[in-house]
Amino acid sequence: MSVKRGREGLRQILDTVEFPVDQPTMVVLAQEAGADEELLSALQAIPRAVYNEPNEILRSVPVQDRPHSHTESARTRERHEQAREPSAIEEELGQNPEA
Repeated sequence: MSVKRGREGLRQILDTVEFPVDQPTMVVLAQEAGADEELLSALQAIPRAVYNEPNEILRSVPVQDRPHSHTESARTRERHEQAREPSAIEEELGQNPEA
């Protein structure tokens, strides 16, 4: 079983859930399905209600899709830094990190 992360992980979990489902049961099902701590916390934060369909939960859960590893995050950060233009102040002060 792989760890479920972000919105895509939530969708995978919701594909296995029988609706309607209440919030406490949803948290337990997500835990059993391998949701990571961020996703479990997000599910714990949604209103304690009965949800009739997956989209109700997707709209309620404040979770974003994120890179799956620190390495992937570092690569994304590097790409952004390489593409970044130096500000006018950096250029004037000679603090252009790419110079």
